[in-house]
Amino acid sequence: MRLTRRGYAVCGVVVVGFALGLRFGPRALNALVLPTGVALVAAFLQVRLASTPTVERTLPADGFPDETGEVTLSFDVGRPYPAHVVDSLPPGVSGDAEIDALVGGDPVSYAVTYRSRGEHQFGPAAVVATDVLGLAERELVASGTDAVLVFPRVRRLSAGARHDLWTLHDAEFSSRREEFDRLREYVRGDSLRDVHWKSSAKRGDLIVKEFVAEADASAVRVAAGGARAAGDEMAEAAATLCLAFVRSGVPVTLSTPSGVVEAAAGDDTPLLEHLARARGGPVPDEGADIVVSADGSTTRVRFGDTETTFDRLVVEESNRSADERTEGAVA
Repeated sequence: MRLTRRGYAVCGVVVVGFALGLRFGPRALNALVLPTGVALVAAFLQVRLASTPTVERTLPADGFPDETGEVTLSFDVGRPYPAHVVDSLPPGVSGDAEIDALVGGDPVSYAVTYRSRGEHQFGPAAVVATDVLGLAERELVASGTDAVLVFPRVRRLSAGARHDLWTLHDAEFSSRREEFDRLREYVRGDSLRDVHWKSSAKRGDLIVKEFVAEADASAVRVAAGGARAAGDEMAEAAATLCLAFVRSGVPVTLSTPSGVVEAAAGDDTPLLEHLARARGGPVPDEGADIVVSADGSTTRVRFGDTETTFDRLVVEESNRSADERTEGAVA
């Protein structure tokens, strides 16, 4: 517990009051020193009685770099008191986490922006309790942390890259299909190759072809690895390639130095959560259908008889239209 700048100023007033009392008599002492002395004592008592709060932290949803959100802090304490609160922010998240609040009163919020991939811990929160006059303060810590996942960036594949990757999968996929059965409405997870464009144009909704006893599409195996310092580049390339398949109705099995994850058609959550935490290291499966290797300067992709750089497979942001960028964000 210590005095604030205002508290030191009030102590200066007390000293001046004593000096005036010695020179002009006790009346000056009573008029100036006693009220300020009472205020100081009251301040110390109020701050001394302030108890350490518990905090409930509500975080934004997991997301991608450059997305913004709001963190809400709710403090629970026996007796409310004013305080200056500083929540601990992880390196991969930016924001102004300093708030003047009434601890034990209404919840308070601050804005944050996700900056880098990873699992990021918020907290603990430093609480500097003060009195109503701001004369004294005491540092407390509201323990407890909460985590948020920031996924790797996902870029848009060029039309040529999508064609080449689909060709890789077509042979096995086609061998599993049988005779045509009927047309039905599109549902999330259906392959875009099954869209019956003529019927879709007539009805105004996507219509897909269904086949008799259609077998599940075989999973595409993707393996990713690279230098430990190139984990972000590895994760970005792997996420872009895996999500292109999963969001088009093809399941994916992804292996990285951090483990193996399987994603069903239309479900990209397991992939994103795994790649948010994945670390660099040797490629775990050199025989996979698609192999990603990042060395910090270049990220290379191998599939079939093709080996190229990841940058050649994607569309540069500056070359994309506004509609394409929106489509890529929503996909």
